[in-house]
Amino acid sequence: MLTGLFSDRVQAHEMEMMKAMRNRVLILGTLAALSGAVVMATPTDAQAQAKPAFGKSKLKQAVAAFKAAKKLFDAKDYAGALESYRKAEGLLPGAKPKFMIGQSLDLANKPAEAIAAYQVFLDSKPSAKKHQTRIDAATKRIGELKATLPGVVNVTVTPGEAKATITVDGKAEKNNACPNSCTLELAPGAHKVVVSADGYASSSHEVEVTAGGTHPVAATLKPTAPAAPPATAPVAPVPEPLSDEAIVDEADGRSKVPAYVTLGVAGAGAVLGSVFGVQALGAKSDFDADPTVDNADKAERSALIADMSFGVALTFGITGTVLLFSDDGAEEDSAAVPTLTPFAGTKGGGMAATWIF
Repeated sequence: MLTGLFSDRVQAHEMEMMKAMRNRVLILGTLAALSGAVVMATPTDAQAQAKPAFGKSKLKQAVAAFKAAKKLFDAKDYAGALESYRKAEGLLPGAKPKFMIGQSLDLANKPAEAIAAYQVFLDSKPSAKKHQTRIDAATKRIGELKATLPGVVNVTVTPGEAKATITVDGKAEKNNACPNSCTLELAPGAHKVVVSADGYASSSHEVEVTAGGTHPVAATLKPTAPAAPPATAPVAPVPEPLSDEAIVDEADGRSKVPAYVTLGVAGAGAVLGSVFGVQALGAKSDFDADPTVDNADKAERSALIADMSFGVALTFGITGTVLLFSDDGAEEDSAAVPTLTPFAGTKGGGMAATWIF
């Protein structure tokens, strides 16, 4: 009987313990459920605050801006495409418009801005599944563009009052005046920078410019000695022009002009005499063939003129020769001046010359 009572009490105790355990499990389960509900509710509210409801009107505007940007981009109007892509990104942020902003800047030849835009695209952590090709292209272009970025060359000039100017690789830089210091943007590679100023010796510098790097150049100009004034050459006196009458032979100081004129007249007389002599012979032949008075007069007239011409030629030839080769010419009064007198007769004619000494 005692054994049975003990057994009943044990069973009752076990039942109470099981009941207590069930109550505890129920309480713990309820608490866990409430905790999960709180945890689940918190991010949902945060997401609701971070992503407000997007209106259909705004979505339509973003799509329209993106389509307009693509049309401009295909037409190679990169400046217009850039503006539309930025508008689309402002309305509906996304990976694709960010990448297209970088491409528009890249093709518009704005490397520094394109690098920054590509980096914004990469920093937005776009989905590799959807944008892996764009991720690879942006990463590659950032490296390529950085290699082409100009380097900065900071030039300082001493003394500052030198008013220096700068040439790079033999060409003057735009706005190259550099009184104290100036900054140059040069493409990567080797460059020759020359700083010069009036009154100073030029300063030359070889600079190896790296992409995006900064390179200082200190140019110290040394003053040059002032140039000596050019020596004044003695001015030779200008001779007075000489007239024809003043052309004098160097040997005896006598003018040759009268001799040349006289000989010229003699030559003209010889030519004239020859012409009329030929005509006289022709007229004589005509007279022999047809002995008329006219043919006789023609032959006689031509012969007379020929004789007179040869007389002139002979007279002036002798006179010119005497004037040209005579040694006694120191005084102009000593030169013989001929007097010429033509004559004619029934049997001929000529020229008589008289010298007075």
